[in-house]
Amino acid sequence: MKKISTILSILFLVSLASMTFAIKVTEPVIREVNADDVIDLGQIGPGQTISIRLEPHVSEGGKFGQGGDYDLAVPMNLPDGWEGKQSKLYERPLDVGITAAKDASEGEYIVKISVQDTNDDKLNNVTFAVKIKITWNILDMTVSPEAISVGPGQPARYEISITNKGTASDVFEVSSSGLKRWQYKKYVYVSAKSTKVVNYELVENEEETYNPIISVVSQASGIIKQEKQVGFQVKTNLRSDYKATNHGVLILPTFESIVYSFMGLLSNFV
Repeated sequence: MKKISTILSILFLVSLASMTFAIKVTEPVIREVNADDVIDLGQIGPGQTISIRLEPHVSEGGKFGQGGDYDLAVPMNLPDGWEGKQSKLYERPLDVGITAAKDASEGEYIVKISVQDTNDDKLNNVTFAVKIKITWNILDMTVSPEAISVGPGQPARYEISITNKGTASDVFEVSSSGLKRWQYKKYVYVSAKSTKVVNYELVENEEETYNPIISVVSQASGIIKQEKQVGFQVKTNLRSDYKATNHGVLILPTFESIVYSFMGLLSNFV
């Protein structure tokens, strides 16, 4: 009887060691995954990188049925042109990176991730799949105001709202074209599923009516791009000179700065 009990205990421990238990994904979604599960990570744009983070500790299974730690996570079966970054060994959490091809076509893609025990905790490796949707319509932008009139050499300040609709953070370049000598660029980091508002200035010295284009382009891929044409008039008159003081800081002595601020305020009521 005792021999049978011992055999049953051994078989029980063996069965525990052979079982796989759920691993917790903590980013960009929060859920538990088992072997062969497929989880939807949402949408990203071409060239963008999505980070998948996993909690390495499980409280069940393993050598003594009390769990252990997974040590490595590796992306596999990547589509052509895509890149994968495996986690660092023993890091917490395990952080896997998946970068889409810069010219990736729109559609749904499947990538597998293998979570591995390399430290003899007797945890069975777990492989699951992630579904990523590629869309070229991952960026929105608005520009306000639509048109500005300033004096020669005065900065026209536009407010640009940049919306990243995907589950991957990105850096965007803000620039403009259509002016003779102005080539100012600004770089803006926008986290996943968020909006950031920045100021962008245009300056010209010659009196003329311009129609410049303000562009926002992803650093991940030139496919991710939005443009807006704005009105920009350079004109010498007292009202525009007064109003220009609202759009830029002039280098003046203290007294003149106060006077210009007052003139800028009055221009709003003219």
